[in-house]
Amino acid sequence: MYNPFEDPTASRILRAFSHPHDLWRTPGGIARETGLPFHTVQLYLRDHPDLFRLSPLVPGGTPLYSLHPDVRSKLLRGLTDKLV
Repeated sequence: MYNPFEDPTASRILRAFSHPHDLWRTPGGIARETGLPFHTVQLYLRDHPDLFRLSPLVPGGTPLYSLHPDVRSKLLRGLTDKLV
């Protein structure tokens, strides 16, 4: 079974969604935060609809992505467990 935290690229992208106020992110914002190439982030987000959802709103033509709620809760719970 695929574990995104075993993939360094996936782990960096997922952690970009770990901030409480970052429910929706642009691929460009994630690329800037993680230091990953924009194209890498964009492809990963598109290729993993099991982890991310695409907003029906596209402000200024820029897509917005969010983690699926169950993935977000697992991510935040996992990060909290690592801090304890």
